[in-house]
Amino acid sequence: MKTRTRLFLTVLATVIGGLCLVLYTTLSQDILFEGMSFCSSSTMDLTLGTLAMFTSAVLTGFISSLIVVRDNFWPHFFISLFIVGKLSMVALCGQWGGPLWFESGVHLSLLGGLWLGCYGAIKFPLAPV
Repeated sequence: MKTRTRLFLTVLATVIGGLCLVLYTTLSQDILFEGMSFCSSSTMDLTLGTLAMFTSAVLTGFISSLIVVRDNFWPHFFISLFIVGKLSMVALCGQWGGPLWFESGVHLSLLGGLWLGCYGAIKFPLAPV
């Protein structure tokens, strides 16, 4: 694969993966579970909402891996930096939806789901090599 094509696919996978992550987490957190928050949601809503956010991260990692044809990890690295940056901004600005351990756990589940989706795309031969 040419360098220009590889760079284009990396940028495309990063942008589409980031937008998918934002869309899926918004869908799971705000629409399906009506503004999931540690203070106002039930235990079942928190459990299912966090599982839905984890699933959205897995789908994002899978989609990003399929776009770059499973041969590089740069989109996942950049999306991971976005997630860590978001957690840092939440911590610095004090815009908590709950305690620090809850927000950190949600963001760590997003990171884990992203890389699990990447691993799943490598092991599941859907895209051509």
